[in-house]
Amino acid sequence: MLAQFQSATSSIYNGWVLFACIIYSFGAYPSLAMKLTSLRKFGLLRAACWLAILASLYVFLIGVHQAIDWHNPLAGKEAQVAGTVHNAKGGLVILLIMVWPYALIVVGGLIGHLAVRDLRRYWKYA
Repeated sequence: MLAQFQSATSSIYNGWVLFACIIYSFGAYPSLAMKLTSLRKFGLLRAACWLAILASLYVFLIGVHQAIDWHNPLAGKEAQVAGTVHNAKGGLVILLIMVWPYALIVVGGLIGHLAVRDLRRYWKYA
C-alpha cells in the first residue's frame, strides 16, 4: 500500500506545480477570499475555495510523500550552518529546510481547513 502511494504521488509530483499551489494556498487565496467576501461575489468565492481545496490537497499529499523517506539534509553540518547564518531570517530559512515536508503538511492542512470552512459558510448564498 505504501509503495502504491509512493508511486502515485511521485507520478504527480512537479516542482513548479507545487510552487504554484503553495503560492496560491498561502498567499493568494486568503487575500482573494477576503476581497470576494467584501464584494459579495459568492460564486467566485466558491470557485476560489474549490481551487484552494485542490491546491492544499496537492501540497498535503506531496508533504506526506516527502515525509515518508525524509532525512535532514543538514544533519551533521551544524557547525557549517551556524557559521553561515548571520541574522534571524537566515535561521528561519535553515529551520524551514530542516522541516520542509512537515511544513508542507501543516500548510496544506491549514489552508484546506480554511477553504472548506469558507465553502460551507458561503455555500447557501447565490
